[in-house]
Amino acid sequence: MRSFSLRYTGDNILFPALEQSMMAVVLINEKDEVLFFNRSAEKLWGYQRQEVLGKDVSGLVPSYLKGIHSGFISHNREGGEARVEGMSRELLLERKDGSTVWTRFSLSKVNVGGRLHYLALVRDASIDMERQEQQRLLILAVDHVDRPVIVLDTGRRIVQMNRAFTDMFGYSMKEAASHTLDSLLRLDESSPADNRERFHRLIWQDSHDYDEILLSGKNNQQIWIKASTSPVYGADKQLQNIVMTFSDITEDLRLRELEKDTLAAMSGHQSFQETGEIICHHIENILPGTEVSLQYLHNGVMSPWAASAAIEPAAENVAERSMSIRRRDGMTTGLLTFRSHGGKETLDFIDRVADISIHLCALAIEQEYNRLQIEQLVQFDSLTGLPNRNYLNQHIDSIFDDREEHRPAVFAVSVDNIRDVIDAAGYSATEQVVIYMANRLLALIGTEAFLSRTEGTQFVIVYTDMEISNITWLAEKLKTIVAEPVVINDHAFHLSLSIGISHEQTRDRDYLISTALSAMDSRSDAGGNDWRFFNAEMNKVIRERVLMGAALKNAIADGTLRLVYQPQIFAVTGELYGVEALARWRDPNFGDVPPDRFIALAEENGEIENIGNWVLREACRQLGQWREMGINVPTVSVNLSALQLRNRHLVDVIREALETWSVPGDKLTIEITETGMMELDKEMLLQIHELRKMGVGLSIDDFGTGFSGLSRLASLPVSEIKIDKSFIGKGLTEDRQKALVEAMTGIGNSLDLTVVAEGVETHEQLTFMRSIHCPVIQGYYFSRPLPAENVPQWVQESLPALKNKL
Repeated sequence: MRSFSLRYTGDNILFPALEQSMMAVVLINEKDEVLFFNRSAEKLWGYQRQEVLGKDVSGLVPSYLKGIHSGFISHNREGGEARVEGMSRELLLERKDGSTVWTRFSLSKVNVGGRLHYLALVRDASIDMERQEQQRLLILAVDHVDRPVIVLDTGRRIVQMNRAFTDMFGYSMKEAASHTLDSLLRLDESSPADNRERFHRLIWQDSHDYDEILLSGKNNQQIWIKASTSPVYGADKQLQNIVMTFSDITEDLRLRELEKDTLAAMSGHQSFQETGEIICHHIENILPGTEVSLQYLHNGVMSPWAASAAIEPAAENVAERSMSIRRRDGMTTGLLTFRSHGGKETLDFIDRVADISIHLCALAIEQEYNRLQIEQLVQFDSLTGLPNRNYLNQHIDSIFDDREEHRPAVFAVSVDNIRDVIDAAGYSATEQVVIYMANRLLALIGTEAFLSRTEGTQFVIVYTDMEISNITWLAEKLKTIVAEPVVINDHAFHLSLSIGISHEQTRDRDYLISTALSAMDSRSDAGGNDWRFFNAEMNKVIRERVLMGAALKNAIADGTLRLVYQPQIFAVTGELYGVEALARWRDPNFGDVPPDRFIALAEENGEIENIGNWVLREACRQLGQWREMGINVPTVSVNLSALQLRNRHLVDVIREALETWSVPGDKLTIEITETGMMELDKEMLLQIHELRKMGVGLSIDDFGTGFSGLSRLASLPVSEIKIDKSFIGKGLTEDRQKALVEAMTGIGNSLDLTVVAEGVETHEQLTFMRSIHCPVIQGYYFSRPLPAENVPQWVQESLPALKNKL
């Protein structure tokens, strides 16, 4: 092997400098022999310099270039140029161990004394090439995504964009480059009004943000887009670029409008028919050229609901697609049908329109079913399916509206001696009697008259035949429908009816019903089992009842009713257990009207729910005020009628009252009579259970006066029973009454219920109730009912003194 040495003068520092270079340096002579190979070259190729110096440079040339290398060098030698022009490039080198590495390679030709040398400068470019490849792939990916992407400089001029941007807005990179975005895209100035302002604010944000803008591109087609901005900061934390992405949300907005308008219709006053038409209209706008029709399941039959404009009969290539509308349990409740001759909309978008429309239709149908069910509950009796008092009132009013000269006959019918049936067969027997009566009455009158059940075993018939002979004929027929005995639990009961008839010269619906009821009561008091017309002697009583009913309505509307509160005391400790809220009414004409009288009147004229709601709200308001004053009233009891428990909104009314006055649920107890408890049906029980979940207590008032069974009492979510004062007054003088009071108290205690004794007026009565372990006492012995404003003073001053009486 020949040895080579490089000689240089003392002032020549080129080779020492090249030796220290970070770049690999290779020098070859005119014979292509390696004269210089520095440390960086050793590291790059993996060869020691002694393995390379004096050797042909072809040993360093990658195998894929060996075939052309010698020719390339010869060509450049013959050119006689001082430097090889344009010889800077990326080159994939092969190392000694066979591995490869990307390099940046530059070659220079040097003439030294007429001999041509070549100097190669090479550096490792693998990291740069990796970054370059990543950037290439990133640009490739961005250019092929469906969503438009652009890059802005700090002046918000476009410096880069992808093909999707061109597809959406029509501008090429050449057309868009160096333009500001707001000068390139057109903004609709009319809708929405702040469109331009929001777009400018979005573009000039230096933080992540997004907005929905109405824009137009090169072809002036308006597009609703969702634009988002992402700032790009350099290492010096200075803003370098803004990246913006765009999404076409035109279709989404149309679907949003469909949802918004449909839900608005459902929550507003639009009818079921109008809601269906809104859905059809929106679908037709979203999918032009599409005919939409809706059907829903009504009484087991698919019935027309709504439809859009029909497609021209001559239209070609019409495709029809029908989709089932289902409720949550999978049952089909409707049908949505598209008929279309095709448009530019994609199949995916049509599927989205269909899915959303089906969901909205299902909600609308469910709401309609709920409305019909509520209407059924509001207007029909749940036991018999007959119209109730509300429907009765509407029916009579409609007769007056349709037939101005007509005055119907009103029959009030009640079953005599129903208590005998209950005593013998239990309360459940009354339901069987009611159903029996409903069927017998329907069989008799058919479609010739209107039949309703108003309460208990009481029915009202409206008969539009004005002939008095026909009215009396119907009355006689009514007597005969109970000729056959009713068999219940192997007991045969012979029933009779008390029938009252009103055929007055009036168009006052309440007066007609009241007079019929008065005649019925009169017949019942006379022994029943017959019919009676309302007569002049009854007129004064009825007139007074009608006038008092009108005055009561005004009192409720004007808020002139008031509440008083009677304390309830723990029998052992003398502490306050709670208070009972009691309604009172003083009328300018009728004076102080007893509660039992105006409550019965309210049940008769349909005002009982209004009174009950007012009492609930006022009691909660007052309790909330006492709590704010620091007056400790543990609980307040409110009486509700069984009619009010039929109202499906009762739970909402109570929840709203508690929340409005910040009263916890366990601070309120609702009281229903024992007779009312017997009328509880499934829907009413659901409401009571919901109230108990809220913490609201349930008390059975006048316990012992009704006919409830112990099994029913044990099965209800009752928290309290109140022994009627009629038992307390006789408990000291009559052994049987005393035994009943002891039994009722024992029953309550054994069922873990709070027992409240009402009407305790003497120390002897108190002593007796304490001796049988009755826990809570209510009555004049401790306090009469107090006006609300007197309760704080009573709690602070009178209550402590009561302990001395125990």
